[in-house]
Amino acid sequence: MRRLLAAAVLPAIVAAACGSAGQDLSPTGSTSPAATRASDTLVLGGADRTTVIDASGRLVADLGHVIGAPGWTTAFATEIDTAGNTAVRVIDARTGQTTRTTQLAGRWAPVAEYGNAPSGLSPSGRWLVLADPRPDRTAFQVIDTTGKVQPKRIDIPGRYSFDAVADNGESLYLVERLQGTQYRVRVADVPSGSLVPGSIIDVKQVTTADQNGVMNGSYTTATAGPNGDWYFSVYQHPTKGPYIHALNTSARIAECILDLPTFGNAGAVEMAKQPFWSLALGKQQLTSRLYAVNGALGQLALVDPYEIKVKQLATFKVPAPSSKPAAFTPQSGAAVSPDGYRLYVLGESGIYLIDTTDLSLRATFAPGAAFRGLAVSPDNGRLYALAADGRSVAVLDARTGRPAATLQLASAADSIAIQKP
Repeated sequence: MRRLLAAAVLPAIVAAACGSAGQDLSPTGSTSPAATRASDTLVLGGADRTTVIDASGRLVADLGHVIGAPGWTTAFATEIDTAGNTAVRVIDARTGQTTRTTQLAGRWAPVAEYGNAPSGLSPSGRWLVLADPRPDRTAFQVIDTTGKVQPKRIDIPGRYSFDAVADNGESLYLVERLQGTQYRVRVADVPSGSLVPGSIIDVKQVTTADQNGVMNGSYTTATAGPNGDWYFSVYQHPTKGPYIHALNTSARIAECILDLPTFGNAGAVEMAKQPFWSLALGKQQLTSRLYAVNGALGQLALVDPYEIKVKQLATFKVPAPSSKPAAFTPQSGAAVSPDGYRLYVLGESGIYLIDTTDLSLRATFAPGAAFRGLAVSPDNGRLYALAADGRSVAVLDARTGRPAATLQLASAADSIAIQKP
């Protein structure tokens, strides 16, 4: 139930290589000319700032340290003034210009947890949650990014961190920290500002939660469902392996999906490659499909995001994984083409192209290279892969895998996205 807080790098430019047209899914075709005429705008995130570049590597906007709304046309920045109060700026991410500012009393900061940084945004981007940075108390500000509703401060006794906020702005979901990897999901009612009694659990599941709502697992990755009601998060139980925790942010209920391929029988290898589990939401025609996939293990589950259950399992051939810890952690380890028919998955090396009609492996792109992030162009033609060291972006023909360009970056990036046209 978290999204990455993008921050980034100033990229330098580029060496490009050209090719000719290819239309099939196999890696034997040639590069489409469209790959060298791209009008895509990339968003690169790193530790200190976010930058927007065009497909040739030219800097379009330096956004600073921001939170990106869905589609990355709007971003949000927080700044503390000399009096110790906070200004929340709404930024046009295409130009870097501030369009509106909201003032908050006191110091407030973006929420962050588990090494991956949640954005604090609701699925639509309307509601933004900021946290009190003081370690001795738990408090949040729920901000309407349209400016129509005044910010709401919520103070919660105890030790809690942000999990999700509903698109209607009425429910704030929090993780209550317990011992080790134990946690409980709680909900605060935003209008009243109070914590709702009890935990948000799937009462049918006894393997991931006890009668007091205590769950056990460490967070890996998350994505929102097709209409914003559901949030899906992958957790790893310390002995059983990975499962999906599905939270309905509107109905205030949860369900656990326990039939991922390695749940219940995860060994040392599966545990070591846990960081490679990724979630990717795609749509074929009018039907949304959720993919839970691990490119280091060659494991794939097709999840129905409406019925909240696994519909199909598949495996694909990858180099034999070892029990050594992963050398890097993918930030966006899977991506679905906008037309919904191609799933791209990062392995410890290479990019796997999965045909979503039958979940079969169709090709392996760049088999000797390692990447930490993926993004697909809106026209389905180009695949952008951020190198594992964060210092370059490979531009590939999305159908054939042939290279079209390499963008060399001046500073290492952590994440990559494409700005909505």
